[in-house]
Amino acid sequence: MTDFSNSMLSLAIILSSMFAIVGVMYGLLKYRDATVKLPVDREQLARIPAYGLQQQIQDLQMDLIGSMLMGAIIVSLPFAVSSLKAHITVGQFPWISVTTGLMGLAYCGFKTWKNFSKLTKLRLGHTAEIATANELIGLQALGYQVFHDVQADGFNIDHLVVGKNGVFAIETKGRHKRNKDLLQTNGNGLGSGKKGYQVFYKDGRLNFPSWTETKPIEQAERQAKWVSQWLTKATGTPVTSTPVLVFPGWYVTCQTKPPFPILNHKQLVGTIPKLKTQALTQQQVDSIIYQVAQRCLSKSEVVK
Repeated sequence: MTDFSNSMLSLAIILSSMFAIVGVMYGLLKYRDATVKLPVDREQLARIPAYGLQQQIQDLQMDLIGSMLMGAIIVSLPFAVSSLKAHITVGQFPWISVTTGLMGLAYCGFKTWKNFSKLTKLRLGHTAEIATANELIGLQALGYQVFHDVQADGFNIDHLVVGKNGVFAIETKGRHKRNKDLLQTNGNGLGSGKKGYQVFYKDGRLNFPSWTETKPIEQAERQAKWVSQWLTKATGTPVTSTPVLVFPGWYVTCQTKPPFPILNHKQLVGTIPKLKTQALTQQQVDSIIYQVAQRCLSKSEVVK
């Protein structure tokens, strides 16, 4: 082989590792886009405070990481090419190094798949919580106090709403809309003809087009119970927290009476003011708001 051919072969071997990871990412993205979609359109959500700055910060962080990686590649690439070229020229291909490299590449591919799956779930959850938070702005106009991401004992309360008609622990669940379900009926046996974005509650189960769930109901009840116990102890007066389960972007119906409200995010403003779970005085409301605000600022300052 000529000197030029040896150089090109060495460069191709090195670059193939990067293209392999890019290929894995491309395949995962194409598969995700072909099978599922977000339940709500992110572009139509109201912009949260400093949203533009947050996007710029994230973009610059990615640029910084890219610059550091590019610097490492630029410095190491000539040495790697020279090393491979020398082995190819003398006919002693570094099989041990290549085998080790392939094992490392396989591990990186696995980590890429695992992190991509986690990122997809986080993206879904973030979109769902932002959608719910946008709707809760309407409750603030009605005099309610709304808190987000309240830290509890090893978990968090997505949204906590406090008003004179009670305390509401809102658990938001993001669920992808599967493309294969969008043109199917909801599977409730009623021939409703609804598209695949409908979920209905029946006898303790949440029935989606292609699957059923019970854990979100249990989680919402468990977290509301914790809120009740915490606020009762912190304020010195009995506080009953009502769980609310929200599925942004899904058409939610109930065939049997649910234990607590299970809603689409668009139903929050019209539903919560009608719930009469506990009549609170303004003094009780202020006391609850103080405790929640303190916990949001610093757990160490919370009166337990």
